Amino acid sequence: LKEWRAVATRYEKTATSFLAVIHIAAAADWIKP
Repeated sequence: LKEWRAVATRYEKTATSFLAVIHIAAAADWIKP
């Protein structure tokens, strides 16, 4: 998830956006074969 850290910190201003980014990153990582 290192590549998502920059995105997460950038949108950390709002908790909703932060959680959304975390969920998207987790989903993308989970979908990977």
